[in-house]
Parts: sequence; C-alpha cells; structure tokens
Amino acid sequence: MGFKVDDKRTAAGPTINELIKDGVISREDALDWLRTIYEIRFFEEKVFELLGQNLIKGASHLYAGEEAVATGAIAAIEKGDVIGSTHRGHGHCGAIGNKYAEDDNARQTHWNRMMAELMGRETGYCNGRGGSMHIADVKKGNLGSTGIVGGNQPPAVGAAMAEKYKKTGRVVVSFFGDGSTNTGTFHESMNMASVFDVPLVAVIENNLYGMSVPFSQSEVEGTVCASNVEDIAVRGAAYDVPAMIVDGQDVVSVFCGIREAAEYARKNSKLMMVEAKTYRWFGHSRSDPRAYRTKEEEKAWRDRDPIIVLSKRLLDEKLATQEELDKIEKAAEQCIEDATKFGLDSPWPKVEELAKDVYVAESYDQELIKAEKQQSEKAHDATAAFEKALAEGTGKSKKEIREKAQAKVKDGFGMDVLNIGQAVADAHAEEMRRDEDVVILGEDVGLYGGAYKATKGLLEEFGTDRVIDTAISEAAITGAAVGAAIRGMRPIAELMYVDFITIALDQLMHNGAFNRYMFGGHAKVPMVLRTEGGVGRCIAAHHSKSLEAWLVHVPGLYVVMPSTPYDAKGLLKASIRSDNPVVFIEHKATYGQMGAVPTDDYIIPLGVADIKRPGKDATIVTYSRQTMFALDAAKELADKHGIDAEVIDLRTVKPMDIDTVAASVRKTGRLITVSEGFCMCGTGSEITRQLINYKFEDGRCGFDYLDAPPVNLAAEDVPPPMSEPLELASIPTVDKIVASVKAQI
Repeated sequence: MGFKVDDKRTAAGPTINELIKDGVISREDALDWLRTIYEIRFFEEKVFELLGQNLIKGASHLYAGEEAVATGAIAAIEKGDVIGSTHRGHGHCGAIGNKYAEDDNARQTHWNRMMAELMGRETGYCNGRGGSMHIADVKKGNLGSTGIVGGNQPPAVGAAMAEKYKKTGRVVVSFFGDGSTNTGTFHESMNMASVFDVPLVAVIENNLYGMSVPFSQSEVEGTVCASNVEDIAVRGAAYDVPAMIVDGQDVVSVFCGIREAAEYARKNSKLMMVEAKTYRWFGHSRSDPRAYRTKEEEKAWRDRDPIIVLSKRLLDEKLATQEELDKIEKAAEQCIEDATKFGLDSPWPKVEELAKDVYVAESYDQELIKAEKQQSEKAHDATAAFEKALAEGTGKSKKEIREKAQAKVKDGFGMDVLNIGQAVADAHAEEMRRDEDVVILGEDVGLYGGAYKATKGLLEEFGTDRVIDTAISEAAITGAAVGAAIRGMRPIAELMYVDFITIALDQLMHNGAFNRYMFGGHAKVPMVLRTEGGVGRCIAAHHSKSLEAWLVHVPGLYVVMPSTPYDAKGLLKASIRSDNPVVFIEHKATYGQMGAVPTDDYIIPLGVADIKRPGKDATIVTYSRQTMFALDAAKELADKHGIDAEVIDLRTVKPMDIDTVAASVRKTGRLITVSEGFCMCGTGSEITRQLINYKFEDGRCGFDYLDAPPVNLAAEDVPPPMSEPLELASIPTVDKIVASVKAQI
C-alpha cells in the first residue's frame, strides 16, 4: 500500500452495537471508554485548579477536549504494544494505565500515582522527578513524554525498530501534536520509519494550534498560519505511506481508525499516519488567554465534546441509561478526588537522594582493574617494541617492514598490532558476536564501512538487519538509538563528526541522558553514540571541533576518548556492555596510529585512568590524541631538561578518575592539563576544580599539595581554521607542553 488519504469522516462508521455484535468490543468496554474520558477530564480540571493554588508547580499542558483520541487509540491496541507521548500527555498516560488496571483498586492506584507525580511526590510514577511533561510508565510500554516538541518521535521509531528486530509482533503508537509536524525531527522520523518499514502508527493530534499560531487558519486578526496545508495527513505523500483522518472528538471513530492502522502496521511492519481532528479546551498552558481563537469557534467544538458525543451514542443505542451514565461520571469524579488527597498526603522525595538514578550503578572487580593495569603496561611495551622494530627493520617495501615488525610483536608478546580504525572494527564485531542485541546504525556504516573504516567488514558478517545504513538524519539516528535501547537493544549509533552532535543534542541529552532520572530510575538507556573529533585534516571549523566539554556538562552521559588501539578496543567493548548512554569519541588524526592489542577478549573499565608514563616532577593530565603529544613532550623533558613528568591518560573523561590524578599531584606538586577542546569552561578547568576540592584521607585537600599554579593548555578561542599552520597553532603541541612544564619547575 502506497500513499493515499482515507478520510473516515466522509462516511458513517460502525455503531457501538455493531462492534459488540461482531465481537470486537463488549458493552462494558464502551462504558469504560466513557469512564476513562471522564477521569482524564476531571484529572485535567483538578490540575488546572491546583496550579492556581500553587499546589502543583511548573508547567502543565492540559489534554481536556482531546480525551477521545487517547482513549480510543489505546483501547484499539494490544497489551504489550508501546506508546510514546508528548508534553500534553496526561491523557495517554491515563488511558494506558487504565488498560492495565485489573480492578478498581489498581485503577485508583494508577490515578494516585499520576496525581502524585504532577505534585512532585515520591509516590508518583517517576518518584517526582519527571512531573507533568515527563511522566512515564516504561514497564507498561509507555516510553514516556517529552517537553521538547517533536522530541518523542525519533525514540518511537527506534522502539519500533527494536520490536521488528526482536519479532515481537508489537506495534508502537507515537502521539504528537500538529505543531511538531513542522519540525525537522518529524520529517527525519517519518522518513526513517518509512524507509525501514517499522510497525509504527503515527497519531497526529491536530488541535488546530501550536502554542498560539494556527496550523492553517484563524479568523482572529493578526494571526498567521504554520502551514499551507489544512490536512496534515497529506504529508504522508512525502514518505509514500498510507494516511487516515479520523474524528478526534468521537472515541468510536478513533478506536476503529487506530484498530485498522495498528493491524496494518502489525501485519505489514509498516508505518501508517493517522490525523485526529480534535480541540483543546484550555490554552497551551494555564497562563494562555487564548486570544488567537474566537468564542464562536470554542463553542462549536464544545458542542462536540467527547463526553457529549459518546454519551449520546450510548443513550441512542440503548446501551446505557442516564442513571448509569451519571453513576460513571460520579465514580470518575470521586476517583480523581481520592487521587488528589493521595497526592497531597504523599511524602516529598528525600533530598539526600537527589542524585539517585542519574546513572545505572556500575562497578568493576578490583582484580579486573589490577589485571587491566598490567595488561596496559604490556601493550605499551609491545607497542614500543613494534616501533623499534619498524625503525630498525629492513625490507623491500614499507609493507614488508611493517609486517615483519608485527610478526615480531606477535612472537614476543602474543599481541596483534592494529591501527585504531581496525581496533574499533574488531571491538564492534566481537560484541556483535557476543550479544545479538547489539546493532549499528548511522550514515555510511554498512557497504561503505564507515567514513573512517571503523565498521569495515561488519555488513558482510552481520547483514543489513544489524548494520543499518541510514539517511543523513543525525537527530533521528540518535533518537532511534534511545528508543531501541529502552526496548532492550544495545544500539551503537554513529555520527560521522562530533560537530554534527549539535544537530542531535536534543535527543542525546533530553532523551538519552535524562530519561532514566526523569522516569524515576525505571528505565535504562544502554546505547553508544560513536563519533570522532579534533583537528589534523585541515577540514575547518564545521568538521574539526572537540566538543567533549559540552557533553561532560550533561548529567547522565558517559564520555570516553581513547588514545591508543589498545584503549580504543577495550573501552568500546566496555561501553557497549554498559547500561548507561556512552558517547565514544575517536580522534580523526589517530585512525592510522598503530599499537599492540591483546588477542584475547578484554575490556577496560570505564572511569579508570591510565598512567602512560610514571614520573615524579610534574603531572600532565590529558586524553585522546593529546596523550601522544604529552608522551613526546615528557620524553623531551626527560632527555633534554632532566624533568621527570608523569603522563596520565584519563581515557574516560566522564566519569573522571580524579583519584589517580590527585595521587599523582600529591607526589609531584604540579598539574598541567592538556586538551584539544576550547579553553573556556573546558575539561582542563574541570580537572583542576576537582583536584583542588579533592579530600585526602589526612584531611588535606588537593590545593594543599600544589607547589605551583595549575596550567590549563587547551585550544585557542577561535573556530578551528583550515590552513595547516593555523590549525596546528590553534591547539596544544609538544613544544607548548614542554614550555609549560619547564615554567612550573
């Protein structure tokens, strides 16, 4: 089925009695729809009231008026199916919670937890950490809501990719508003869902307005429009997918439409778009005076209130009496009153648990850390032996000389000699063999083998189901990895340059890094975002930055930056196995760098620095390519100036091994940090801050052991220039490091 718009409003759909007769629903189901609509309505009205009393704080975007969409859609899907929600998501959370409630007690508990969450209480669904715009119940297939318009779309695509890959037969329903259909993530997500044929139902709740701007038109003078199309469903043409329009005020119409769409998505593993024409009673938020729409328009929509529409159907079809409907209304009202009392009586989260669940707790056996230290020293010695053999070797060609040197290392140390690109590719392959839930997605990762050949050969071994070439869609790639991770996969998303992370930062930060904490620790996001950065190829400012300082600033992320092939392989394998979101940044100028790598399976514990060169006179702390510069500088300092510098490679910039740094400075009395990132608010400043505040067992702090002011070497405050002399001048170099250390002694 290709593109077409099926406008369900043009013909009468089935009656409730016909649905009952066909065994699609029961009378009790229809009555429960009304109860759910009432509960959502009373919940929103109570929230509006409590916002005015300052008993609920922050922003709440109310769903009143749109209840038929959430109620009908979630009634139409199966238990086990997945939903993604928006900042206006109380209705979605309310409806799916009711779906799973087995009795009235469970139903009450569900609404209690919803109200408590909006009040910021410990008993809420997210333990008070998410609130109105970030409510979730991941265990029941609710991927959660996001405060960023359109931000929930890419994770929904990733979740659908995971369901397809695992062959669960489940579909994902992504709810979002009309305003989000003008964002880049909408296009990227719908295109990706269409291209990859994933079981996704995209439900567009077109309530006619973004915040105040009409989607297509308004009679109010001074308003403009957000789009030149009236029916968003026609945008399905861009993705060659079927689309549908339903009456969003009629729960029966929504139910039938979503049931058909879900069946299509489930059976064919394809995207279908459904536009529900609906209306919100309240403004965008409580402070919104709704000056952009007329009273006449509001009245016309209120005459088609979802409660009125469904109640009339039930009465006209003689499925309920007015007395029964009144009883449903009263029960729903009481439910929300009880939920309000529960929320007000609930305790606040414990302040001492402020930092709980930012990360999944990880620890490594001390024996593993000790063994890795010895293995690192062996790899260093093996690499030195390779370089010596390379320098002294003879042969007919450079290749022959290199191969002889590699063979010598293999015989003497039992290690292979690889470049960083090969080490990364090997790490991918080994982890994909070990765990079938590890997949790779990104631009040019498949047939091309990656822009820097870090995924070379993987497509041939693992196929297109696990090595997934995507369109140029950084936000969708990153967000899809988030969604797939939450649904049990271990995705590795590749962005060609770290500079492009700026396009994907919403997905990486707001969803990847924050979801676990916002959802009260009830979610894990075990994903790796691989990329590369740094200068060295004269490709100017848009492809040469080192943005790790941006990333370490974000709570919830790990940031890993290897300097050698040994580190690259072991750290990437550990990153893939981590239950935390990890940004893994290689340096573009190091892919050809050769080094010894163990042939056995190994990982390098995250958060453990490596002393690449012991010393007693000064401590140089660095990472990535600058480690090589620092080692060259340390050699020159020792050979020419009699200065014994210790070089510490952080390897993992976050979490940072400040213990190793502090122990070194306690010995040397001097600290020189070296980074290729920009100086202002950079990682060097952070290393110094942590060192100064570090508390030793003797009660002294790091500052007490400094015999000279710390030195922070970093990139100059200029965009990376293209010209080679300027590019080199913009970063720390061996001579600059040498001069800085000498000035300290």
